[in-house]
Parts: sequence; C-alpha cells; structure tokens
Amino acid sequence: MIVGTILAILILSLQSDPKDRLLEAVRETRVDETQKVLAELALGDGARAARVVVAALPKARERLNVLVLSSARARENYENTDTSFGFGLNEESLKQKALEIAAGRVRESVGHVLDGEKVYQSLLDIFGFLKPQAIPVLMAEVERSGQWLLRCEILDGLGALGAKEELAALIDRECSPIILSAALAATPCEKGTAYLTHGQWQVRIAALEALRNSRAAVGPIIESMSQADLRYRKEAAAALGRLTETFLLPDPEAWSGWWKANRDDWERGSYSPIARKLPEGPGRTVAFYEIPVHSSRVCFVIDRSRSMREQGRFDGAKKELRTLLETLPDGAIFNVIFFGSSASSLWKYPRMLDSRTRLEATTYVDRMGIESGTDLFGALEKALTMVGSTDSGRLHEDGVDTIVVLSDGQATVGKVIDDELIARIIARRARYLRPVFHTISLSSDSKSLRLLAELTGGEYRAK
Repeated sequence: MIVGTILAILILSLQSDPKDRLLEAVRETRVDETQKVLAELALGDGARAARVVVAALPKARERLNVLVLSSARARENYENTDTSFGFGLNEESLKQKALEIAAGRVRESVGHVLDGEKVYQSLLDIFGFLKPQAIPVLMAEVERSGQWLLRCEILDGLGALGAKEELAALIDRECSPIILSAALAATPCEKGTAYLTHGQWQVRIAALEALRNSRAAVGPIIESMSQADLRYRKEAAAALGRLTETFLLPDPEAWSGWWKANRDDWERGSYSPIARKLPEGPGRTVAFYEIPVHSSRVCFVIDRSRSMREQGRFDGAKKELRTLLETLPDGAIFNVIFFGSSASSLWKYPRMLDSRTRLEATTYVDRMGIESGTDLFGALEKALTMVGSTDSGRLHEDGVDTIVVLSDGQATVGKVIDDELIARIIARRARYLRPVFHTISLSSDSKSLRLLAELTGGEYRAK
C-alpha cells in the first residue's frame, strides 16, 4: 500500500514537470496538450522554456518520421487485404468489412501524421512568445549543437525573439552556407549588404530578406542585379518594390535607369513612388506552360504515368521541354526528372548547359517513354537532392533554386500518397534548402501541387 502510494506521488510529480509533459505530448502526438504546455512555458522562466523546447524539437521530428512509416505500412496492409472471391457463407461481407477496417486505419494514420506536423509547427511558433531570458540559452545551443537543422530552427526562434545583436554577431563568424542563410533571413540586418554577391545562391536570397527594412540597401541591391542569376533578379526586384513602392520587371537595366533618375530624391527622402504596378510577365526569361521560370538553376519533374498518354499530354510536355532547352542560355544549370512508379533523372546532379549537354538533354527527353504508377513523393524527394542534402544540410554549389513539377493525377504508389501529406512533408524538408516549387496540373485541380506551390512561394496552374 505504502509503495503504491509513493509510486503514485512520484508519477504525479513527474507529470507536473513541463518538460516531461511536453515530451510525452510530443511522443503521443497530442496537439492540444502540446499547445497547452507550450503556453504555460511561455508564461514562465524564459531560459527554462528555451531548454525544454530545444529538447523537444528533435523528438518531434523523430516522431514525424515514425508516423510517416506507420502510415506507409497501413496503406500496404490495405493494398494487401485479401479480396479474392470465395463461396463461403458471408465471405464477401467479411472481406468488405476487412477492407473498410484497413481503409479506416489508413485514414487514421494519415491524421496522426498531420497532427505530428501541427505539433512540430507549434514548437517552432512558440519561440516568439518566450521571455528574453531565452536568448542567451538559445545562442549557447546554436554554438554548441552539431545538428544543422536544430541550429536553423533555433535561429528562426532568435529572429522571432528580436535578438538582432546576437544574430548580427553570429553572421560575422558563420561559414556554413545553410546556417548563414538561416541567420540572415531570421532578422532585419544591415549586414545583408555584404552577402548580396555571395557564391551560394541561398545566402544571396537570404541577404535580401535581411535587408527588408533597409532604405540604405536600395543602391547596393540594384548594383547586385547585374549578376546572371534570374531567380535572384526576381527576388531583388520584389525586395526593391517593397522598399520603394515602385514596381519594375526584374531587369537590371530598368532598375539602373530608375536609380539614376531618382537616386537624389530617394536619398533626400523626397521620392514619390510610381503608383501603378507594371504588368507581370516572363520578361527576359522563359516560360513553361505559361509559368514564367525566373531561374538560371532549374530542375523539371515530369509525370510519365500511363494517364499522360491521354490527349497527348506527355508528348506536349516533352515538346515544352525541348522548346525550353532551346531558350535557356548557355551556362544555365539544368536537370530533368521523369517519374512513374520510379524516378529517373537525366544526370545525378544538375549540369551547366552548353552545346554538348543541351544535345544530351534533348536526346534524353526524346527517348523517354511511359511507365505505370505515379510516385509523386519519390520524385519530389529526388528533386530536393538537386538542391542539397536534407540529411547533412550540405548545399550543392551548382544546385538548382527552382523546381517545376508537372503531373496529371494523384499519387498512386510510393511512401506517401496522401495529397496534403506530400505537400507538407516536402515543404518542411525544403524549408532551409530554399527552392521554390512551381507546379502544373494537366487534368484537374491537384491539392498536393497547389499546396506545395503555396507553401514554397511558387506558382500553380491547373490546365
């Protein structure tokens, strides 16, 4: 009796510890309990709260991986359910019931993964509500941790906490491109000017984000647009539009002319912005199915499942690719992935286009045929390897910055086939690699493609 009472007291004591309660909520994928504990932590000591959240983040990601695998197993069990016809009494009704039970388990497992995504996002969101005592704890963890992804997550948190001085100091001494880009993007910082021409495109894009409130950066940004990087030019034009309330196409000559005519007024603070927005368009770049591809580093992901035969969709896609290959300039970074039940890429990693590689790419496109099945998730995972490694955080020096995806149907095979899961998992893994996904659906509205474009800042077209 006494032993039982002591154990009960110990259990209650452990449950009252916010860290234990949070880790249990993460382990059990309980969204409401996770958010409740996080709210309690935000009201308490900031340093303690920071340590608890940092401990929970890797656990939440591990839990997500387990839930994804469980979802895949549930679907395999559904697909392997015996539905062969028999003559036993009530056999057909029993088999139908077995299918319904298996389908229910699939739906339940998908729901668990979506809850896991909510739990993980809740952990990220709470950083901005912690008290200032959290800042030195988080900075110490950034310096100490060998986990690149955790460091990036914490840097986002420091930005949400307004730790400008600490982030500025870290930027000065950071060498890893993925960490440097996370630090730059986390907070407004004049130091971004020094990284506008950095050798890694993710750092250049993040530098623009760092300069989002800087009037003094207008001239340096315009000067940096001379580099032959089409996505950078697009992002730079957008950044300049937000700063100056003037909207021009991503053309360095147009912006240079504007700066020459308006620099004095801008620096005196007497500039009157152009009220109207100039029409959008591909400008000096190319388009694929009417989506302007503002990129000199692009990978195409093309569906070659059997349904793509209908209405000449596959032939049309190959024709669009050939036209684009003729239009992209020498020096552009390129790759293409075709997918059915498997994903096949032209090259293991993207290559620079010249007369030889352009011919090699065109020949590859011409020879590609149809394959059964639609493993969209597997193809998107492969596309991310053209940017960098989601395991090590290493960014490819010649990696792509834009991924264009074309499909005509829902995923039918692969590790993940649920529309929302595909988009959310890929977008989460792409978060610090920073590619933009443009997506095209050729048959009907595609939830997965639409959501993926939305989550990564791309455009979506339904044909």
